[in-house]
Amino acid sequence: MNINMTWRLLLLFLLPQFVLLDGFVYDYTPHNFKEHIDKFDGNFVMFYAPWCKHCTDFHPIWQAFGKLVNSKDSNFAIAQVDCTLHLKLCYEYEITGYPTLLYFRKSSQTPIEYKGTRDLTSLTLFLSDAFSMRKEKISQPSSTDVKIYSGMAYLNDQNIEKYISKGQHFIMFFAPWCKASQKLAPVWAELGIQYASNEYINIGKVNCMENEITCKNFDIKQYPYLLWIVNGRIMGVTDANKLDELAAYVEKMLLSENHDPEKFMKKNKVLPVARISEETFETFLEKDLVFINYFAPWCAHCMQLGPLWIKLGEHFQNESRVLIADVDCVRSKTICETEKINGVPTLILYKNKKIVNIENGGRPLNSLISLVNNNLNDSQEKKSDETITTEDSVKNQSDEGRTKDEL
Repeated sequence: MNINMTWRLLLLFLLPQFVLLDGFVYDYTPHNFKEHIDKFDGNFVMFYAPWCKHCTDFHPIWQAFGKLVNSKDSNFAIAQVDCTLHLKLCYEYEITGYPTLLYFRKSSQTPIEYKGTRDLTSLTLFLSDAFSMRKEKISQPSSTDVKIYSGMAYLNDQNIEKYISKGQHFIMFFAPWCKASQKLAPVWAELGIQYASNEYINIGKVNCMENEITCKNFDIKQYPYLLWIVNGRIMGVTDANKLDELAAYVEKMLLSENHDPEKFMKKNKVLPVARISEETFETFLEKDLVFINYFAPWCAHCMQLGPLWIKLGEHFQNESRVLIADVDCVRSKTICETEKINGVPTLILYKNKKIVNIENGGRPLNSLISLVNNNLNDSQEKKSDETITTEDSVKNQSDEGRTKDEL
């Protein structure tokens, strides 16, 4: 054994346990390892060998990480174990390659292996996740409050059900040990920041290692798993893993003012026409009178009807009892099938959730306004036998010879 090695071993025994031997990173040994694991809320440990090129290349980053985290009052420790000196300790944790990064929770001997990108940003985000989850557990172990940091909602078994029951949510279900989850983490954090000020979408994440009940309820069988949830219902799944792909998915799925019943039905409706989808159909139908234009984007007659329908919506925009809306039969196929829409455009007027009139766009604007006003002023005792069924309407439309595109 050379002189330098002898002095190094001697220092390991003589110096106090919290002295940083190698720059800004703690050196752990078999003599102080368990003590450190029991003391800190979290220990992020690099197992390495001095002769390993990957280790020497990574060394400056690990030192910079230690400088950021290791301080007198820190509850976390960035450390390292030299496996050429402590073979038995490395063998105990089944270290077979260098560098190996293991994260230990307080008093736990079952670590999580970090397999993410070895850069300062990714390492910091990984530890930030661990800190946020740990802090929440300590302060409010059964709280239903949702903690939001930099546009990211931290969800758990106690708060997720209520939180996602209203609004639009893009949720990442992940496992800290999963390499793909670790790789996606910094991208997901960027996505949260990007949409932090958007009132129509909430970006969140669930650690499946900490919240097994939630992940079991959502039948999560792989990580990471990205779900688009609207008013508590799963409306989409994506495997996008790049920021531009994720942002494009959000823009594709996002429902804005005219899709949101709560925001749309204010004292003065924010837009003349509401866009109804599968998850909002029943909510929008709560209004006294709902006039819906069932259309398809490819339909020429639908496009011609568009400007007239907006004018109809503008006419009744300040009438709280009336809702002028539309349904895209391509995106909301289930609604159109349930309502037995056989061709587009089909205009159905609902009164107290019952169909009272069906049109195909043949009427001028004034006639449509009169139709709505007549039904608005009708008494509630109007005989139910005046209700026109969808089948009768289709027959009448055929007899009248009005233009209509088959679905």
